[in-house]
Amino acid sequence: MRPRSKAPADELVELTPRRSHRASAEPAAVTKSASARQFWDRYAQKRRKALPKYAQLRDCILAGIRDGFWKRGDRLPAEQELAQVTGLSLGTVQKAYRDLVHEGTVERRQGRAGSFVSREPKSVDTVWHFLFSDDRHERFFVVYPKVDRVWRHSERGSWNLHLHWVESEVVQVDRIVNIGHEFLVYSQFIIDARVYDHARRGQTKPLEGVNLRRELNLNVSMMTYDLRIEEIPRDICKKIAVPAKTIGFVIEVCMSANPMQQGYFQRIFVPRTNLWLRIATQARVGS
Repeated sequence: MRPRSKAPADELVELTPRRSHRASAEPAAVTKSASARQFWDRYAQKRRKALPKYAQLRDCILAGIRDGFWKRGDRLPAEQELAQVTGLSLGTVQKAYRDLVHEGTVERRQGRAGSFVSREPKSVDTVWHFLFSDDRHERFFVVYPKVDRVWRHSERGSWNLHLHWVESEVVQVDRIVNIGHEFLVYSQFIIDARVYDHARRGQTKPLEGVNLRRELNLNVSMMTYDLRIEEIPRDICKKIAVPAKTIGFVIEVCMSANPMQQGYFQRIFVPRTNLWLRIATQARVGS
């Protein structure tokens, strides 16, 4: 009889006789299912029913990561497994995972099957125009801006009333801004193309969009705010994962060093939220 080798100290040893290779794989599968089930039992009630189903699931996963249910480097449940546990379609789960990958919270690693919690997206603790807080006003939510697109155009809009020195083109930086993993807002940052080109001369790294004032070397001391409540455009609703025809705040901000010097214009789309937004009167670390 051949002697049995010792199992490592941290390995569970099955006390019942092994019947087959397939049977020995069953305990691992049960463990994975339990993790997915525990997640859903804990976070299913956090769903915001007004959102599409994929966005509800995405926000639940974000809440789990924020609370430490999953930590950086942890493997998330397989898509098929999560679909079975939640009762959602596989396509819905895949779309939720794609959103998380797109915003940098989750990554798919080459050579390893599955999705893993990535490093946190680059964040700014207090951003000038995104100072959201709860009812206690004790702290502002950390924000995670991510560039959606950077494009040039010569279209006219309300920004022309403020950036009157623009001769032809502007550069528009569109960003999706994650407010403390609670909800998303959309930002359209518009600046004279000549100012943008001068600031980016010799730069090889892509624009990060985390702190545009710092990245574009903008000095600002004056600002004006215009706000109104209106229906958020359908294409932006889709980008910030809210239903079409959502009513929200549209905030237009004009910034400059003085009325005669060049500055920038920003339009921000904020869906309905229970959080407070502070309108700052002094510059902070971001924009």
